[in-house]
Amino acid sequence: MIRTVNNIKPVIAIIGRPNVGKSTLFNQILGKNAAIVDDRPGVTRDLHYEEMVYDDKPFTLIDTGGFHIDEEGDIITRAIRRQIEEVLSTVDGVLLVTDGAAGLHPADEEILDLLRRNGLRYWFVVTKIDNEHLEVRSAEFFATGVERLFPVSGTTGYGVGDLLGEMTKEFWTRKEIGEKLPPPPDEIRVAVIGRPNVGKSTLVNAILGEERMLVTPVPGTTVDPIDSLFRHDDRTFRIIDTAGIRRKKNITLKAEKAAVIRAFTAIDRSDIVLFLMDPTEIGTDQDLRLIGMAHEKNRGIIIVINKWDIVEKDEKTFDRLVKDIRCRIKFAPYAPVISISALHRFRIERLLQLLEEVFDRYTRQIDEETLTAWLLKTVERTPPPLTRFHKPLMFTRAVMTSVRPPTVVITVNKPTSVHFSYTRHLLNCFYEEFDYTGVPLRLLFKRGSS
Repeated sequence: MIRTVNNIKPVIAIIGRPNVGKSTLFNQILGKNAAIVDDRPGVTRDLHYEEMVYDDKPFTLIDTGGFHIDEEGDIITRAIRRQIEEVLSTVDGVLLVTDGAAGLHPADEEILDLLRRNGLRYWFVVTKIDNEHLEVRSAEFFATGVERLFPVSGTTGYGVGDLLGEMTKEFWTRKEIGEKLPPPPDEIRVAVIGRPNVGKSTLVNAILGEERMLVTPVPGTTVDPIDSLFRHDDRTFRIIDTAGIRRKKNITLKAEKAAVIRAFTAIDRSDIVLFLMDPTEIGTDQDLRLIGMAHEKNRGIIIVINKWDIVEKDEKTFDRLVKDIRCRIKFAPYAPVISISALHRFRIERLLQLLEEVFDRYTRQIDEETLTAWLLKTVERTPPPLTRFHKPLMFTRAVMTSVRPPTVVITVNKPTSVHFSYTRHLLNCFYEEFDYTGVPLRLLFKRGSS
C-alpha cells in the first residue's frame, strides 16, 4: 500500500503555480463546484479539504494556493509558499499541476525539486489538454526527467479517469479501511462567520494550534469555506472557516459573491455558529442579518467579541457591550456572549468548553413527563388570552420530538389561535426552567381534543 502518514486513508494535495487550473481540476475530480474558480490568478489561498471516493477507495483531497518562487513577493504570496511547504509534511502524495497551454515554467521545476527532496509520491499532471490532439503540448515536460505524466482537462474531464486510476491503485478500499479503523466519532460541526477582518482565520488557527488557515492583515483573505478537524476532550470537531461577508452592495467580484453563498451554506452544514464581532463596531445591521440567518436555521449560536486585547476597558465594559448586543439582537436572547483575543489565545480554552456545553444542550432530550409538567405549570401561572370566539385555549401535552435542534410539539385544542406573544412567553419560560443557553428552541403546536 502507499505510504501514509494519515492513519491509512491517504491525503493528497494539489500543488502548482498560480492559474494553472488546480481548482478546476479539484472540482472535476470531486464532481462538484467545491472550490471557487476565477480567471484571476491567486483566487485559491487557503487549504481546501474535501473527502473523495474513487473506485471504492476513499482519500482526502486538498486544493492549495498558487506556488510562487519569488521570495520578495507580496505578503500573501510568501504566506502561501510557507503554507505549502508545511503541508508537504502532512500529506501522502501530491498532484503536481502544470499548464500545458503555457508550457514548462521554472516554478514547475522548483516545485518538482521540492517534492523530490522531501521524498514524496507525486503524479505529474499537465492541464488544459482538452483532447488527444492537444497531448503534443505535454511533450516538453519530459525534460524534467519524469517517467510518466498525465495530460488532463479540468474543464472537460479528459484524462482525469486515467489519473485517478493510477493515483489510487495502491490505496486501501473502504472495506479494508473499515476492518482496520474504529467507527468515526460523532462530529460537532462549527461554522465561524462574521464580517471581513474580524479575525475568523486567526481564531481557527488558535483553536487548531497550527497555521492551517492563511492569516494576513489583508481583509477578505479567506475565500472558500474550509473544513478542519480537531480533537478536544476526546471529542471531534469539524470547524468551518468562511469568507468575511460584506454588505450586498459592496460585493462586486464573482469570486466573492460565490464565497458569500458558500458561507451561507456553511451555516446549513453546522450545528453551532461562532459569530465573531469587532469590539469597535458592535451589532451592525450586517451582523444582525447574519445572526438572524443562523437563528432562522435553528443553529446553536455563540457571539464572540474578538480582539479584546485592543479595547480600552474597565470592569463594566463587557457588561455594557453585552447590554448593547442584547438590545439589538432581541430575537436570540439565548445566545451567550464571550470576549476573546484569538491573536493572543486569550480565553480560547473557555470558548472550546462553551462549544461543548452548547452542543450538549443542542442534543439534549427532555422526557415527556417533565415537559408536560412544565407546560401545565406555566399555563396555570399565566393563562393564555381567550380566542377571538372567547373560548379558552386548552394545553394538554408537550413532547420533545427531536434534537439538533431541539423541537417541542405542544398539543392544544386550537393551534392557529395561539398568539405569537404567548409563544414568545412560552419560550421565555422554557429558557428560565431549562438550561438551554446557546440553543434555539423550535416550538410547534398541533391540534388536540377540546
